Amino acid sequence: MAWPYHLLDLTHEQKHERRLLLDRYGVYAQLSAFIPILAYQLYRLAVWVYSERKRSKVSYSAIPSSPTLKRSRASTSGNFARSWRTTIWWLEGEFAQGWPSRGKLIAAGVWISWLLFLCVHNTGEDYLHITKRFGVVAASQFPVHYMLSMKSQYSPLAFVFRSSHEQLNAWHRISGRIIHFLLLCHAGWYINYFVQAGVVKKRLTDPVVIVGIIGLVLIDIIAATSLERMRRWSYRVFFILHLMIGLWLLPLIFFHAKPLRIYVIEALVLFLFDLTCRKLDTVTGFATITAVPHTTLVKLKIPIPASKIRRFQSKPGQHVYLSIPPASRPLLSSAPWIHDFLYNPFTVAEASGTDITLVLRALHGPTTKALSTLAQLSKAKPPIQIEGPLGCSQRFPNLAADYDRVLLVAGGIGSTFILPIYLHVQEQLTAEGKSSDRAKLIWSMRSAAEAIWAIDSEKRNTIEEDKHVKIFLTRSNSDDQHHGDEPIPVDGSVELDELQRMEEPVKATGGRERPDLRKILDGTFRHGNEERVAVLVCGPKQMARELREQVGRWVKKGRDVYFHDESFGW
Repeated sequence: MAWPYHLLDLTHEQKHERRLLLDRYGVYAQLSAFIPILAYQLYRLAVWVYSERKRSKVSYSAIPSSPTLKRSRASTSGNFARSWRTTIWWLEGEFAQGWPSRGKLIAAGVWISWLLFLCVHNTGEDYLHITKRFGVVAASQFPVHYMLSMKSQYSPLAFVFRSSHEQLNAWHRISGRIIHFLLLCHAGWYINYFVQAGVVKKRLTDPVVIVGIIGLVLIDIIAATSLERMRRWSYRVFFILHLMIGLWLLPLIFFHAKPLRIYVIEALVLFLFDLTCRKLDTVTGFATITAVPHTTLVKLKIPIPASKIRRFQSKPGQHVYLSIPPASRPLLSSAPWIHDFLYNPFTVAEASGTDITLVLRALHGPTTKALSTLAQLSKAKPPIQIEGPLGCSQRFPNLAADYDRVLLVAGGIGSTFILPIYLHVQEQLTAEGKSSDRAKLIWSMRSAAEAIWAIDSEKRNTIEEDKHVKIFLTRSNSDDQHHGDEPIPVDGSVELDELQRMEEPVKATGGRERPDLRKILDGTFRHGNEERVAVLVCGPKQMARELREQVGRWVKKGRDVYFHDESFGW
C-alpha cells in the first residue's frame, strides 16, 4: 500500500481547521486518562458488591473448615473467584526477568495503541497534520506523567488507585517511554519534511526548531540514564539528571509551540504542588547516629514532633525520605553540595512515642557514606531531615483479622520492614484472642551480627524466645574469616561485611543454611485448604522471585493468597 501522506498546500481556512483538530485531539488524549481511573473505580465497586453479598451469605467468622464455608467456596461463584485470582496472579508476574509485569505490558500496549489511533485519526493525507498530531498527543501526556511521579501523600493518583508512589513509579516509567516514542516520531517526521522541502539549513537555525531539538536530546538523555545498567552504575547521576532535565523540559516545550503551553502549565502546577506538600511534610530532628558493631549497618534515632508521631505508629512498614540539611554538611569532607539533590528512602524499623529508628547499610552512595561518617562523631547529634511517612503498607489489609495464616519472610536488612509488621500482627492476634501460631517470621541473614539492631532490651525476649520466629544464618564462623574477597551483591539489599569470630548475638533457630522456602510454604498452606493466607517478603530479588514462584503453585490450586513484595527497584 502506498504511503498515504503528502505535503499539501493548504488555504488559511484549512490551516485553521487543522489547528482546531490538533487542539481537539490533544484534549481527547489527555481526557482519556480518566478511562482507566473510571474503570478501576468500577472494578472496586464490583469487588465491594461481591464481597458484601458473599459476607451476607457466609459469615467470615466461621472457621475455615466449616461445611458452610466449604460449600460457599465450592459454588459457581467460588469457582469464578478462584479463576479470577489465578488470572490476576498471572498478570502480576514478570514477563521476563527485569521486565515489568505482564499486566503492565498489556496495559501499556493498549494505551499506546489508543494514543496512536488518536495520532492518525482524521488526519486525511496531510503530512504536516500527522507530524504535528504526534507532538500534541505526546505533550498532552506530560501532566499525567508528572502526576505519576508525585511522592506526596496528597498525590491524586495515589488516592484514586489506593496506591503509593513507589507503585505508581512503575507506571511513570512506562508513561515516559511512550512519550519518548511519540516525540521521536514527531521529530523524525519533521526532519524528513525539512529534507523533502529542501529547507534543512534554514529551519535548523530557527529558534523554535533549535529549542525542539534541545528538548529531544534532553529526553534522550533521560531515557538513556533511566536504564537499569546506568542506574546501577551511578544512581546519583540518574537522579540529578532526571530531576534537572524534568524541570528544564517545561520551559523548552513552552517556547517550542504555543498550543502546548496549557499542558506545560498543568505539569508545572502539579510539580509545584507536590514540592510544596513534601516540604510541609518534612521535619528536622537532631539524630543519634551509631554504627552497628562488626557490620556495615548504621542506626539512626530521630526525634519526631508529637503531632506527627502517630502517623508512624499507626502503620508499621512505612518508609521515609532522608536528606542531610546544610547544617550537617560542614562535618562532611567531600562534595557537600551533592546533598541538595539527594533524598534516600529508608524503612522505619521502629516507632516509639517520641522518635523513629532507621537501620541502613553504608555502601558506596554519598548519603550512606555521609551518615557513616557522622556516626563516628560520638557526642554529635547532627540535624537530619525526614519526609514522610510514606509507603504502600498504609493500604495493607488487616492481616490478623482478614487472613487465617500470615507468613513473613525477611532477608538481612529487609527485616526493618518485616519485623515491625510481624510484631504488629502478633499484637492484633493477642487483642482479638486468636492463636499466635497464625503468624510466623522467617529471617535469613549472612551472620548473627545482622540482628544486633533488633535485640535491644525491649525486643530481646520477642526475638530470641519467640517460637514463631525462625532465624537462618547462612554463613558459618569459619566462613566469616574469609569474607574479604566476596563483593557486596549488586541489588544491595541484604548482604553484610561479615564478623570475625565472636559470640553470636542470636541463635540460628532455623538452621545454618538458606531457608527451604518450598518446604516452609507447604507447611503454611497445608493447615487447611479453605484458609486464606497472607505472604509478605522483603529481601534480595532472587529470594522474592523464588518465594513468589512457590506461592504460585498454591494460587494455581485455587488458594486465596495475599502476596506483597516490598522493594525499591528504582
